[in-house]
Amino acid sequence: VECSGPASPEVAPTNASKTPASKPSFLRKWGPALVAVAGVIVVNAILLGPTGSKVPPLSHRQLTVKSMREERTQAVLDMDWDHEADLNRGLHNMEGSRNLSEADGGMMEYTRRRHRFLGEYVHVDVSGEFSLFGKLTITAIYFAFWVFLMFPNWFLPIGRPGIALGGGLSMVVVRYVLLILGHGPSFDAPKVIILEPLFLLFGLMLTTIYLEKMERGGLFDKLRDSLDDPVNWKRSAKIMLMSTIGSAAVMNDSVVLIFSGVVVDLCVRHKVANSLPYLLSLATTANTGSALTMTGNPQNILIVSLAYDDISWTEFLMNMVIPVTAASIINAAMLFLYYSGELFPGSSGFFECFGIIFNGNRTPEMLAQEHAYHARNVAKQTDVEEQSGGWSVWSKIQIVLITIFLVCFAVGLDVCVTSICAGAILMVLAAWKRQHYDPKPQLIEYDAEGNALPPKKMYDMDGNEIEPEEEELVTESETTLTEVDYGLLMLFIGQFILIGSFDDTGVPQGFFSLAMGGCAEQMTSVPCVYWFVLVITILSNVASNVPVVQMLAATFPYATPYDWVQVAFSATIAGNLTMLGSAANMIVAFQAAKVGDRTFTSERHAPFGIPSTLISLYAGTFLLSTIHFAPECSEKLGECEEEA
Repeated sequence: VECSGPASPEVAPTNASKTPASKPSFLRKWGPALVAVAGVIVVNAILLGPTGSKVPPLSHRQLTVKSMREERTQAVLDMDWDHEADLNRGLHNMEGSRNLSEADGGMMEYTRRRHRFLGEYVHVDVSGEFSLFGKLTITAIYFAFWVFLMFPNWFLPIGRPGIALGGGLSMVVVRYVLLILGHGPSFDAPKVIILEPLFLLFGLMLTTIYLEKMERGGLFDKLRDSLDDPVNWKRSAKIMLMSTIGSAAVMNDSVVLIFSGVVVDLCVRHKVANSLPYLLSLATTANTGSALTMTGNPQNILIVSLAYDDISWTEFLMNMVIPVTAASIINAAMLFLYYSGELFPGSSGFFECFGIIFNGNRTPEMLAQEHAYHARNVAKQTDVEEQSGGWSVWSKIQIVLITIFLVCFAVGLDVCVTSICAGAILMVLAAWKRQHYDPKPQLIEYDAEGNALPPKKMYDMDGNEIEPEEEELVTESETTLTEVDYGLLMLFIGQFILIGSFDDTGVPQGFFSLAMGGCAEQMTSVPCVYWFVLVITILSNVASNVPVVQMLAATFPYATPYDWVQVAFSATIAGNLTMLGSAANMIVAFQAAKVGDRTFTSERHAPFGIPSTLISLYAGTFLLSTIHFAPECSEKLGECEEEA
């Protein structure tokens, strides 16, 4: 593997423009992706047969479990229930239902509540009310806007938020027309808009903006400096390590929202010719690292809440440690390999890159970068010391608030409320600081020689001096709040409407049933599990991972903890396949474009994302199916007792 890279990042931009880097060949760009796709097809063809002829028949245990599930569902349907009591409690309110006492109905009452929750709140099946024309129309509109969102630069310069919002509004109009013509049911657009991610994003954006703007040289700048390094590959490794740990601890969307601007700023600081490797370091590891814990991403949180059996935080973590670690190592190795020219400038081959990482070797280009970096730091060292002066009281307050935020998040408090409260507290603190602590701007005019001019006085018609009016206060609504990315919120609202209408047609569910075939009742058993994770990956990139999880919960209400762990891993890793596979990818692209960096596009993401995702997915699935601690039976259904 050749590691020939572009010129040193320290080369002046004028020189770079004279010698533009040659575009990679088709095989160099898409070869790894084509090989990975072909390898996945071959693996499944060998395990299941080209036509699925090798799918094993259901075992005696699987047939028994299937019968038990059908009996439990029928028993629930035959139960008497109080509709008024359900409405008073709220169909969506399942808190505490998992461990009901016998006086409250016990296991069967919990199963009944959950059955109604899945059928009437999580996933309402209205596909039978569509005509064939209605399904084809909605599907065509959805995939048209899916292509527009994937490749926004191919069409009019509207931008992804405008495309998504236009698509959502178009879907509402078309659904109304289909309703009038009798080709489809009514469409409740507000119901398909999932508010929790919108509240979370708004709170995180508010918090991030005030952390960055409150004080120059404060907490945010110190965080940025901690990721800095003169060596390209070390800087990328720091970003990946921070992103992996942060996503597992808080949530991948919050990590990329906070650090996208930081990564772009580091690239500008080092005059990097191609920022894509660093943005990929952030986005891909944020998705991979978020699979480690049940609070790492929205679909994991949803899985734990929808699972029939209890899945504890430690149980989830223990099952995910090995596959996520393997996927992270594979992703990092492939990133270093694919972008070796940018991360190891001047290296001549794979073994030299290997020696640079493990033996500390340096190329002349890397030495030049380090010398320039240290020369800049020496020149700025005095100014930085005078300006920083250590940790100010405002930085300490920020640390206390962020620590409280993380503790509230860790103990299970609502993440939306927590993030919005943190942003609101920082907003009030910043407003008080600006009004009572920061020095007031002095509007002093000077003459041509630099001497200060006395303030001008104004008089009325009688010669009386007019007292100057008090300056009007500048509010947060006029300053910092205008920097919230409301376009990003519009993007997700439009996507929710598009995806919700598409799910109503039953096309994703039909694709899943058709694709799984005989593997549907044994989806996490070898060899079907390798085909199952591929189907989940495709659906997660076409219909988004959260709706896919909702669909699986309604289709397989008694899935075991091990089944859900496999779903969590595959649906999360699938986010790295394409730009639309994960909200974190969209946030990185949006935040980078906001500060002028438009290198993170679908066309540039896919050549690396496809092979990295597929290899990580299958390696992790193999490890998870081989070594896992989650039970492969449902205790609440009584499967484990049958096995014993």
